[in-house]
Amino acid sequence: MSAWDDLARELDAWAEWGRTATLWWRDDDATAPTAELERLLALQAEHGPPLALAVIPGRMARELPARLDAHARGGHDISVLQHGYRHLNHAPEGEKKMELGAHRPAPLVVAELAAGWQALDSVPRRLAVLVPPWNRIASRLVPMLPELGYRGLSGFGPRQRAAPVAGLRQVNTHVDPVDWRHGRRTLSDAAVAAQATQHLAARRSGRVDEDEATGLLTHHLLFDDSAWAAAAAVLFRTASHPAARWLSARDMFEYAKPDPENGGTP
Repeated sequence: MSAWDDLARELDAWAEWGRTATLWWRDDDATAPTAELERLLALQAEHGPPLALAVIPGRMARELPARLDAHARGGHDISVLQHGYRHLNHAPEGEKKMELGAHRPAPLVVAELAAGWQALDSVPRRLAVLVPPWNRIASRLVPMLPELGYRGLSGFGPRQRAAPVAGLRQVNTHVDPVDWRHGRRTLSDAAVAAQATQHLAARRSGRVDEDEATGLLTHHLLFDDSAWAAAAAVLFRTASHPAARWLSARDMFEYAKPDPENGGTP
């Protein structure tokens, strides 16, 4: 029996439980129309699930909004999330990389986030959802996010709570074909399938929040053929199962709407 068979059995268990196994898809580090981005959009077009694209606003090429708009007008469900500001590391040497850390004054970090949101003004289908670079953000900054207008936060790993602070909804990702701890190597198909199975099983057993959709995280600029194949396999193996349902970012971040009374900021 393969790891994909284990995933199918886990989805069968969800069906027997009478629940739907919700999933979602986030891709990080988008900056410009590239061959890699085209491969990502083609993968979505082939398999159909909604895609949440985390765009780095401080490095975004001016051609990107038009390309994403054309893709959406072609009938594909795509949302844009804010991926920090410039995806630059400000942590001291020897510490884990962070852009949104406690290493700089909070007003400076907040100003950068505001500038990043404004830079995304021309991007269609943007949501007021923050994706911290490297999936890390200083705890002192999280309570400030609703005050800045953000309605959603997304990192990696099972969330501790659906609303880390009032007015902010958190939905993370949990399945990543890249092994970041060992030289960014691509994990085997079996390992990727096991990640999905383990999070779904943990939800069903109550060991993690059962209402947090299982998130697939991809990185189109870094993927090799094996990583693309693993991501495609997750999409293919779940799409046809009656107990699985892929959600859009709008489905999950239900509060993620820009505030028209705040000049269109998040």
